Amino acid sequence: MSRTTTTRLILVRHGEVDARWRGTLYGRLDVELSERGLAQSRRIAEVLKDRAIDAVVSSGLARAEAAAAALRRDRPHLERIDDERFLELDRGDWAGRPIEEIRRDDPERYEEWVSRRGAVRAPGGEDPEDVARRTVPAFADWAGRAAGGTVAICAHLWVVRSALAHALAVPMARSSQLGWPPGGLCELDWPADPTSEAVPAVVQLGA
Repeated sequence: MSRTTTTRLILVRHGEVDARWRGTLYGRLDVELSERGLAQSRRIAEVLKDRAIDAVVSSGLARAEAAAAALRRDRPHLERIDDERFLELDRGDWAGRPIEEIRRDDPERYEEWVSRRGAVRAPGGEDPEDVARRTVPAFADWAGRAAGGTVAICAHLWVVRSALAHALAVPMARSSQLGWPPGGLCELDWPADPTSEAVPAVVQLGA
């Protein structure tokens, strides 16, 4: 393999979640999409319908799998692949709790959460650096498996942020500045050789 070989990673953030979960820290809970979120999943498939894709990988959570299933629909030769390394940031004891409840019951941690735009470790959960420690090797793994090809990864906000932060040399503690909308796409060329010192390149933001 050439040390310059790259794999195109198409990163997909899942669509909008159902209204009952907005204003709640759900983290890696398996929450459902809204009708708009389902439509965003179908739009992703429409945008990418003419792209050659070698594998479609999902975190396995239903909101990410909705987009992955839509992508596979036009590619029946591709099997479902779940990779738990692409799960969302674990919000620990905060998972499922309304933000206003956290503000009331834990005002000190809430103020830190606000000041750092969510880039904090909830009690019993992960911080953004933990996310990067599992996702960056996973991106490299899939780049190696599909060397020179294209992989679509359907996942979550902090997963997308971890890839962009790695490519742009942004510390994960500051990665909350990298906003990304529900149903959004970005593309990176990721070195396929794990021994390469090349840095992933951001090719496209949005679709």
